Amino acid sequence: MRLRPSMRENYRYILTRVVSAEQIDAKDIYLAISDTFGSLFGEIHASCAWVAVMEYKIPYTIIRFRRGYEQKVEAALATITTVKGSAAAVHPVKTSGTIRTIREEIHKRNFSSRPGKVKINGEWFSAEIRTDNRIDLKEKGINPNIPLYITEEDIEDLHYDE
Repeated sequence: MRLRPSMRENYRYILTRVVSAEQIDAKDIYLAISDTFGSLFGEIHASCAWVAVMEYKIPYTIIRFRRGYEQKVEAALATITTVKGSAAAVHPVKTSGTIRTIREEIHKRNFSSRPGKVKINGEWFSAEIRTDNRIDLKEKGINPNIPLYITEEDIEDLHYDE
């Protein structure tokens, strides 16, 4: 039997960035979080929070827990100093009520960009140079009626000025 939405548990999700010198997996992160949460707030609060690691794709982790424990989970994440015996840190990035929003944030962060300038046909334009080898022109002087496409061959010929 399926529960109605009003009767289901409300979860929250935290996107975290894990910094570690050694290779770790989701189980190691879960054990570190549950250990610090239990030592900070006790086993009763740890069992009520229902902390779980949903996904781990280096360097980001999605952590699920019950609503109302946001501050306690973030405090537990801040106190993590070791994972699997090696120095590590777990930094909270974003908290959300849906896992979809967290996944969108991961996608945004994986395709980050840096500002720069691009020379096209002798003119310099402001641009956002993305890590996935795409360039977004930001110059206001470009005529919006004339489409300007940059191919992979053009990217090799462009001159960057950061």
